[in-house]
Amino acid sequence: MLEDVVDELADAVMAERFTPEAVQAHGAALVEWGCTGTTSLQVTMEVLGRGILALPELPAPGWCAERVVLVLGSFAAGYTEALRLSTMAQQESMSQALLKTLAETRHRARAIEAEFDEVVASTTNGVVLTDRNGTFLRTNEVLGEILGYTRPEMVGLTVFDLVHEDERDALRDGYAELLGGAAPRVQSEQRLQRKDGDSAWATLTVTAPLPDDPEGRFVVVVEDRTELNLLHGQLNHQALHDMLTRLPNRQYFTTSLERVLRHASPSTGITLYHLDLDAFSLITHGLGRRAGDLLLESVARRLEALFEDEAAMVARFGADEFAVLVENSPTTPDAASTVRRINEELSEPVYVHGHGVASPASIGVVDRPSPGMGAAALLEAAEMTLARAKRNGRTQWELYDPYQDDRDREGFGLAVSLPGAWENGELSVVHQPLVRLDGGEVVGLDALLSWEHPVRGRLPHERCAELAEETGLVLPLGSWLLGSACGEAEQRRRGRGVDQPLHVGLTPNQSSDPDLLSRVLTVLDETGLPADLLWLGIPAAALSHGDGEAAENLRLLASAGVATEILDFSTSPGDLAHVEDLPVRAVRIARWMVRRQARCDREDSLVTLALRGILSVVHRTGTTVIVDGVDTERQARWWHRVGADIAQGTFTTGTRGDR
Repeated sequence: MLEDVVDELADAVMAERFTPEAVQAHGAALVEWGCTGTTSLQVTMEVLGRGILALPELPAPGWCAERVVLVLGSFAAGYTEALRLSTMAQQESMSQALLKTLAETRHRARAIEAEFDEVVASTTNGVVLTDRNGTFLRTNEVLGEILGYTRPEMVGLTVFDLVHEDERDALRDGYAELLGGAAPRVQSEQRLQRKDGDSAWATLTVTAPLPDDPEGRFVVVVEDRTELNLLHGQLNHQALHDMLTRLPNRQYFTTSLERVLRHASPSTGITLYHLDLDAFSLITHGLGRRAGDLLLESVARRLEALFEDEAAMVARFGADEFAVLVENSPTTPDAASTVRRINEELSEPVYVHGHGVASPASIGVVDRPSPGMGAAALLEAAEMTLARAKRNGRTQWELYDPYQDDRDREGFGLAVSLPGAWENGELSVVHQPLVRLDGGEVVGLDALLSWEHPVRGRLPHERCAELAEETGLVLPLGSWLLGSACGEAEQRRRGRGVDQPLHVGLTPNQSSDPDLLSRVLTVLDETGLPADLLWLGIPAAALSHGDGEAAENLRLLASAGVATEILDFSTSPGDLAHVEDLPVRAVRIARWMVRRQARCDREDSLVTLALRGILSVVHRTGTTVIVDGVDTERQARWWHRVGADIAQGTFTTGTRGDR
């Protein structure tokens, strides 16, 4: 293209008539081709000026020089005009683009602002824009609702005006951090001052200004937590207090006990009372749950009033259990006096639905425990002491005894380990012969439990049965004993051809079991042992108490052909009545009477005279008399003299029979 331009420019120089427009067009073409650098025109003029003058075909140099100047001038003029027009066109295009961008930016800003206003208006949080000094620039309606102000009233306020004076410095420090770029936002719990003077709890989130925000506006989001804090406080109170009585619960009491133990006076110490209302279940069953609730509320108020002059905490542990913790002082009454006052107060009737009801308590007391005793151990000691008091009867109280506590724990430990011992094969069935006192003949076998404890050695049947009763294991364990003993008895019967009666003693729970007959018949059916070879003993106490289930079971067993006997028989008229009223084949003298006889066997003692008379009456009904715990020949002779028929004890171990 440049070669063509040179040719045409040479033609213009040599033409007879000079036409500047054509040359100007070539200068403009150079602009169109993009040759618009800072030195483009200068270099072009230098090249053309020297080059055109050097062309050999040009005419005389004088004339030619003038024409060359005209051509170069026109070329430069065309270039310059074209460059001016191009520059103007570019500026116009850029201006239009800038205007368009500005319009779009403003439109987008208005849209963003509208969206921001919509979000701010619809949020449940208060939102405020502030300047660097915390002065309000814009707010939403929610902030006014939180603080009790109208939007016009908030004009000119600062965020620091609304924060509690104790917390203003911390918020100012947060603003300073944001201005310094230390963090993009800060968040804190604040107590705000409402217009009416009340406080509003809120979470303030302050966001730093954007880098391109010339005004440096802070966005403050205010999340109202007043109701949430109130609800949280209520939930905390409910978690630590009993809903019915509004007393502290066990968790709160335990925490307080730990604190009191750390600060209790060494000279006076503390006293812990653990109460269990004796008649509460009778009241709820007789008058309904609502009556029980009213009684519990009354007990709570009475206990609080009783200890109002002491540094004390009254708590409800659940159901009908209460606890009182007293930080003793030199004037605090002693434990015995306090227990008496408690039960005197609780014995006063409270009228519920027209009924005057009262429920005194069994109480376990831990008085001035040793300094090394922790809260958990102290509560456990009080609970164990209460359990011991309840075993002594209603409205009793016990003082914590560490030695008795150890014995109780030992017993409880045995009780809870009984199921595992059974599963591990530590329990077995042993037999003790029953010997006729007038000839020494073995007339039956007692089936007994024996526990070979890995630490304590052999535990006898009575202890095993007692532990089984306490743990509720007596029904399955008793069924196992019965089944095992009957199976072995049937094997002996078939192997030796001897029909030897098998005696199995039942506990009170077994005696009152509604399924007792069906359990016994199932065992007899599975083992094949004849019913008349099985003798089942039922305690006299079970026959005298309860709803008569034990007596009915005895009748059903007798009608099924099973021999029955009364255990723990004494000289009471009630026991004699059982012999007369029930189809029993034998009675077993109570072991306490046997132990008493072993200490005093005088023929003229009241017990001896009473036994002679009672056993004579029993024999008139055709009932056999059996004595347990006969350990010596002398005892055996004595019991034979007073009328006993059969004995069991260590003196019989040498008698022929099975162990």
